[in-house]
Amino acid sequence: MSLKKVSAIFNEMEKSKLEAAFRKAGICGYTIHDVRGHGVYNQEYGQENLVDHLQVDIYTSAEYAHAVAELIVETVSVNADSEGLVAILPVDDLYWIHTKEKAVVSEFVYRADRD
Repeated sequence: MSLKKVSAIFNEMEKSKLEAAFRKAGICGYTIHDVRGHGVYNQEYGQENLVDHLQVDIYTSAEYAHAVAELIVETVSVNADSEGLVAILPVDDLYWIHTKEKAVVSEFVYRADRD
């Protein structure tokens, strides 16, 4: 299977910009959720010294993984400490719960490529 998972942690203030960039690029399937933690920059205030961020996860074909990662970096970067990170991870297998079938790479291309 030639699928990748692009996972990014980013500043929650950049969510609407990222969603607009995804729409423009034809990326229609992704998950965004709240996360808290600290990395290089350790915030000295807040509960347990943790920083609030968002995480987005996108499954895509290996062909598009680096373009998706670069789109995220270019869109959410505000040139500040503790902006987050982007990872590209291999996906060995992926199953659709609703059909109980294995997902195939052709289901994870940009919407624009399906037209």
